Amino acid sequence: MTLSETIDRRKRVHADVEELPRPGVWMETNLPWNTAFWDDLKAKTLMRLNPHWHIEKNKNMTGFPVEDVLVEAEFKTAPELIVTDESFQATFPEIGLTLSARKSENGANTALSFTMDEIENSPFSTEDAGRTMQYWLPSLREYYRLHESNSFKHRAWRFFMDKIMLTMNPTQRRISGFMFKLTVLECLFIVILGVGWFYYGA
Repeated sequence: MTLSETIDRRKRVHADVEELPRPGVWMETNLPWNTAFWDDLKAKTLMRLNPHWHIEKNKNMTGFPVEDVLVEAEFKTAPELIVTDESFQATFPEIGLTLSARKSENGANTALSFTMDEIENSPFSTEDAGRTMQYWLPSLREYYRLHESNSFKHRAWRFFMDKIMLTMNPTQRRISGFMFKLTVLECLFIVILGVGWFYYGA
């Protein structure tokens, strides 16, 4: 993660409430509705698409232990998914959060939204939901976009997401991203040295 990305993330964490995504407001994805995608989407995959949720691998009797590292909240949840031909709904009853998708423009578009019911003594507030949705909804949209194309590039990226990225917790993803960038820089440095030696050192 670069310094500018870190600064931007801190600004978003401390952004004014008025600047946060609002419950009940639909975000258009500019992607056609695909019932099969929502029917195949697993609860754990949906949760891991939130880049700030650290989720334990094993579900216990009371649900998945979750730590939201963005708003520093911890809770357990057992999501309930409902899929129809025209809508998708994932409810997290323990914290009062519901994430929804619906068919729009006669199937030519898909819209995303969330609602929040305040629960007494819940560690996750409506403001917390708005802050984490800044990242969760765009992440879900990008994952959905990967399934709307069957090109080799998109299939390869889907495989990478499903088998590697979505199995990591937020800290592991940041470390992996840093190592990847470092490896790219090292490769570029080696290429520059090789070109320099070939033209000037040989």
